[in-house]
Order: sequence, then C-alpha cells, then structure tokens
Amino acid sequence: MSGTQDLRDILSSLKSHDPTSQSKAQAVLQFASLLQNEASSDAARRELEVYLHDLLKSKSTYALAFAIMTSLFHINVGIASEIFMSSSRQVNEFMSGDMLGDIDVTEWFLEMLSAACADKLCRAEVDSKYRVVIDRAVKNNHGSQSSKALAASILVKLAATPKPPPVQGSATTVPDGAGVDVDALAAMLRAIVVDKRDDSATFANALEGLTYSSLNVSVKEMLARDKDCLKVLLDVLKERVPSIAPPSVIYGVLTILSNLTAYPALQTKEGTQIKKLRSYANAGKESNDTEEKPEAITRRCKVLLDMNVISSLALCAPSATINGQIGIGAILKALATEKKHRALIVQQGGISVILAVLQPKAPPTSSTFTVNTPSTTNTAAISALSKLLISVNPSHAFSSRHSPAVAVRPLLSQIDANLEEVTLLDEFESLLALTNLASMDAKGISENIVSQGWSKIENLMLADNPIIQRAATELVCNLVATAAGAAKYLDRDDKAYKNRLRVLVALMDAEDLKTRSAASGALAILSEWGPAGDVLAQDERSLKGILRVLAEEEDGGILLRGAVSLNNILCGANPELDAAHEIAKLGGLDAIKKALDRGPADPQLADLLRDSTARIKSPRQNET
Repeated sequence: MSGTQDLRDILSSLKSHDPTSQSKAQAVLQFASLLQNEASSDAARRELEVYLHDLLKSKSTYALAFAIMTSLFHINVGIASEIFMSSSRQVNEFMSGDMLGDIDVTEWFLEMLSAACADKLCRAEVDSKYRVVIDRAVKNNHGSQSSKALAASILVKLAATPKPPPVQGSATTVPDGAGVDVDALAAMLRAIVVDKRDDSATFANALEGLTYSSLNVSVKEMLARDKDCLKVLLDVLKERVPSIAPPSVIYGVLTILSNLTAYPALQTKEGTQIKKLRSYANAGKESNDTEEKPEAITRRCKVLLDMNVISSLALCAPSATINGQIGIGAILKALATEKKHRALIVQQGGISVILAVLQPKAPPTSSTFTVNTPSTTNTAAISALSKLLISVNPSHAFSSRHSPAVAVRPLLSQIDANLEEVTLLDEFESLLALTNLASMDAKGISENIVSQGWSKIENLMLADNPIIQRAATELVCNLVATAAGAAKYLDRDDKAYKNRLRVLVALMDAEDLKTRSAASGALAILSEWGPAGDVLAQDERSLKGILRVLAEEEDGGILLRGAVSLNNILCGANPELDAAHEIAKLGGLDAIKKALDRGPADPQLADLLRDSTARIKSPRQNET
C-alpha cells in the first residue's frame, strides 16, 4: 500500500449514512482500488486487520470501525468475512458495554451486520450471536426509524436466505432464523417505505428489507393489494435525480417488481423427474413447496400494467445500471407472458423500453439505433421482444422513431445461441418473431435477417427438435420471397445452393404437417423467380420431391403448392432443357393423375394440374 496514513485517511471518509455522499463514494472507490491492487498481499490484509482491531479498542472509534467493515463487505466479501469472524470477541465487548444506547454507533453496527449477511458463515454468526441486539432494535420505539428498518431487514435476510449445513461432528447446530415473522416485518418495512420517502437513508434501509421479504408469496400478495406502496415504488423509478434515487435504490425497486411478476421457470424433463423424486422422498413431511399458480402471478402483472408500470420503466431504463437493465428485461418478459397483456404493453411503449435496455449507451432513434450496433446480452428483454412481436402486428408495434429492423440483431442472438439461459421456448419464439418481421413490406428487414443470420437459420432447419425445425422452415418460407433469400437456393455461383435445395425437398417429406407445408410453400415461392425454372428443371431431386407430393400428399394446401411448383417449372424452364420430357420420364403424368383422383374439389388445383398435363403431353406449348 502507499502507507498506513494514506489508508487511514481514505477509510475515515467512509463514516456517512448518506448513500449519495460524494466524499463517501470517492473514499469507497479509493478503498476498492487499494484492495484490488494489493488484495493478494498478506501485508495489506494484516495492515487493514490491525487498524480495525485498534479502532475496536476505543469507544470513540467504534462507529468508524463498523463503517469500514460495512464498505469492506461490499468490496471484498472474502477479506471482510475473515476479519469479521476474527473480531468476534471485540464486538461482543461492544455489545456488553453501554454503547448500544448511542444511536449513531448502533446504526453503524446494524449496517455492518446487514452487510455481513452476504456471506453464509457470517450470516450464521449474526443469527447466533447478535440476534438479541437485532430483536431489541426492531422493538425499540424510542430509537431511530433507520435503525428499526435496518434491524427488520437483517431479520428478513436471516429468514429468507438458506443456511449452511451443520459441520460434521459439531455439537452445535446452525440457527435457522426461527421465530421471524416475515409478514409482520414486511408490513413494518412497507409503512416505513411509504412514510419515509424523503429520508433517503431510512428509505433505502427499509427498501432493502422489503426487497428480501418480497420473495415470500404472502408478501407479494400484500404488496399487490397495496396501491399506495406500489405508487411510491413506481414514482422512485421516475425520479431522474441520482441523489434522490441512487442506483442501489432503483435496483431494489426493480427487484421487488421482478419478484412480484416472476413466473416459475419452465421445467425440463430431467427437472420434472427430480421434483417427483423429491416429493416421494418428502412424503409425510411438511412441504416447503411455495410454487405459485400462474393465475395469481398474472393478476399481479395486470395490477402493475393498470398502474402504467411501463411508463416508470421507460424513464429509468436508459440510465439504469447493467443489473438494473437485466431486471427491467425480466419484468417485461414476465409481463408479456400472458398473451392478453401484450397489446397493452405495446400501447404503453414496451417496445421502446426493450430497445432502451438493449442499447443503453445512446437513446434509440432511427438514425443512431441500427442493426449494426451490438446489443447487450439481456436475454430476458429479447424474450419479451419476441413475445410482443408474435402477438402484435410488427407494423403496429414500432413507433415512427424506430425501424422494425432494429429488432433483427437481438432476435437472431437468441437462436442457435448455446446459452444456458436461452431455453427452447425462447429460441422458438424468436424464430416466430423473425418470421412475422420477414412478412412485413418494410424495406431491408428480410435482407438483414439473411445477411446476419442465414447460417444459424439453416442449421435449425436440421434441428432435432421438430418445433424448432418447423419454425426455422416457416421463416425461410418468408425469406425466399426476397431476392436475398431466393439467391441462397437459385444462385448457381453459390456452391451450397444444391445442398440447400435438397434439405428443402427433404423437409417436404417431414412427419410434421406444418413443416411440410412451409417447405413446399418455400419451393413454390422459389419457383416464381426467373432463374427457378432452369435451376429446378435440372435438379432431379427437386423434381422427384414435387412429384412425390402430388402422388402421396393428403393435405390440400400442400398439394396446391406442389402443383404451383410443377407448373412454374414447366412454364419457366428454357425450352432447350426439355423440362416436360424430364418430368414425364420421372412419372409426372402418373403423379398428376393420382393428385386429381385423390385431391379435394379445388378448382385452382385442378386447373393447374390439367395445365401441367397438357404441357407435358405437348412440350411445344412451353415455347409459346
């Protein structure tokens, strides 16, 4: 370090309860820098520990010692937990003295205990050795509201977080936070949050406890019914002055909203089996399963939407921290889970909020927000975007300030992503959203999808999961309506074009009806393009695939697509290629007859098949 005196000068500035204090913020940064540069040095750690033990020897410096420990827990939990555990005797001496009557010292002591709850061993230490002080502070009607809020927050943390298992061979057991009435504490903290909005330190302490307590189902329901409290929380998000609503407070509010709206994670097959095994193992025991019914969560989401939560998120999104933006993404994803809510979310400006958290460095405008700008990995926000674009017409979802093209890059990042947090449902919904975007008339969208994501999309056409395969094929069906998409199959300078055609033809024989429909639709659209007649006429596999559809397919829509493809080839191929002869040689007339005998009474289908029959029998007609 730069010297003992330098360290002590920095640490002396940490004694401030005001979370917006500039001098304290500067001191924390300097303290963190020192630890980051020299945390591996035993000498640095010893110097810090000796200084803290010296401070704990004098009543006049207790508060500074506790303030330093509080900041240390926020900077380096490992070092802080070691010093906290080694200082247990001196802290006990503080408790046995008369210093608990000093409100400022007591508050710093509670601040330290609250921060110590971040470490599981320290949390057990707090629960076993300092519970009496904490309980006394909660019940003390003559102390400060800030101390009361801190003490209540600590008790909620002790009750809400899992305890470490007992050490084997130990005679003592780890306390379990028994006797903590989280509902009562949450009601107390709620009252402080509503009444003490103008007292930043007290408000922040109460909010932290309320954040932890909002993990409880009963507290979630209490908050959802409390419009006054919800209004205070939403107003905090609208506050643009950092000194009034610092990032830690904003994050606390976002966490509460996330807890209120979060749906249970979708279970994999393996997860479902593990859950069943646990239920068998716990047969006859009291169940700890607190999983909520989706209907209850949906009701809470509707309460927030009715209070226009989107406008509050919109105001805090651009300046939120990265963790805050991820929290906003989680909230929006949860709100958009219910299909009935999606149109309302879009009406309230939900798309703009999503774009803001995906591009936090600059406000998204038509000139600065481009698909070439990489987005953050806010997978929840992208999932919310997918859900909205599935249910709401993309042409209505984007305001005049945003081009729909800005959605392409983030949606593509969700497909074939190999990210643990991206589920098959996320991938499927992103494909559906891209398909809807590709169906728009807006210039450049399909071209951007092809240029930025083609390799991913064609990989998913071969996916093991039939639903993913279907969605990828449906997307391709829309993309080949554009020159960029059609070129992937018809540009003979592209060495992969034949392989792509073979995959498409193979999917016309897929077990899934919708996949067959999309693949046959894509080929029918391709056959409309100028070069298609020659390309397909010279590809025997494509011809066989079309004829197989005519001979065997039972679905009328797919039959029609096959008939369109065949007729377009006969009409569009260069006469020198003699496409009619090739098709006849492959059994074309027999396939058409089977289609006519088996097909529905569709005049359009019948006309196409008869026209194709005539062209095969009289090839010269193709020259006219």
